Amino acid sequence: MGGGNVMKTNNKELLRGLQSFKVPAARISGIGSYLPDMEKNNAEIIAPINIPPRLKANLPGIIERTALMRTRRCAAPDLYPSDLGVFSVLDAIHDAGRKKDDIDTLIFASTDTDQLEPATANILQQKLGIKSVNAFDVSNACNSFLQALNVGNSLIATGAAKCIAICASELGTHWICPDLNNKDELRQKMGALTLGDASAAVILEPAYDSTSGISEINLFSLGEYWHLCHVPENINWRKDNPRSIQGWFYLDMSELARIVRPLTVEYFQEYGDYRKLVYGEDEILKNIDRIIPHQISKRLIEEVAKILNVSMDRIGVTADQYGNTASAAIPLTLHKSIQSGKLSIGSGQEVFLFGAASGLGMGHIRLKL
Repeated sequence: MGGGNVMKTNNKELLRGLQSFKVPAARISGIGSYLPDMEKNNAEIIAPINIPPRLKANLPGIIERTALMRTRRCAAPDLYPSDLGVFSVLDAIHDAGRKKDDIDTLIFASTDTDQLEPATANILQQKLGIKSVNAFDVSNACNSFLQALNVGNSLIATGAAKCIAICASELGTHWICPDLNNKDELRQKMGALTLGDASAAVILEPAYDSTSGISEINLFSLGEYWHLCHVPENINWRKDNPRSIQGWFYLDMSELARIVRPLTVEYFQEYGDYRKLVYGEDEILKNIDRIIPHQISKRLIEEVAKILNVSMDRIGVTADQYGNTASAAIPLTLHKSIQSGKLSIGSGQEVFLFGAASGLGMGHIRLKL
């Protein structure tokens, strides 16, 4: 198995935890996804919310102009994240040419959960009909899937697992606040109006040579910004009313974007410097076939791509069709790129998965399919 080395380049803070694997430990052998059949446009999303009439009339256009987002998929109100997860995991198992009993580790990696306790992975295990498996949750907001890949890669590298199913399932439309009283509140509640429902899953197995598998992992958090995005909406809910969780989604979208945009540019510039220093590459993301970023909004992705002079043809985008599907966004977009023929498992194509999450979490995983 390949060993990981922590890279330090010119004291760059954003890459100080970068792991690089000459021979990958783990590879993605299968992928699947699931989208609810119900599709809603911006007007339909806000229809049940209590909003002053004038603001309600303008809000669909505001959402589209701000996020370049038109539609979302919405699950029925009686469904749970694990319900969507069953479909995506079975899809991934089939794609990998495996059976349910081949899975020795099941990781549920999402912002959303069925219950506070037990782990949603246990509930998903029961619904999948898998008798005995190491099942647990990994939670790190929208970077939950990337962190689960990190954990899964380590488990396979040490021999603790051989066939891992990682599932991200989100019911973001269930977390929209039912009241929006004025335009000032829109700053904090706009983010929830961009969320969509989806599930995606991958199968992770040992990589036996350098032709496929995870070659880099770099994930970190800037905790001083955690308060800009959180659930419950009331950060003092334990102190104010410990028996009642106010579950609406709070996001200071404009302030978070103000921080994330330049930080993302800085990250890619530092990464370009690192690749030039270590590998002699003369441009950012040279040799990358597909960039799969977190789907905060298509507008933000386009703005960063323009600054970095990266063609949108190289970037996977699903936010305009499915909204921000949180932790499911990266694997869903990866699967859509495969379904469209732009990527294929076993091709050796290089993919750059870039995450940004509340917390504030950020980082990437580079891999060959």
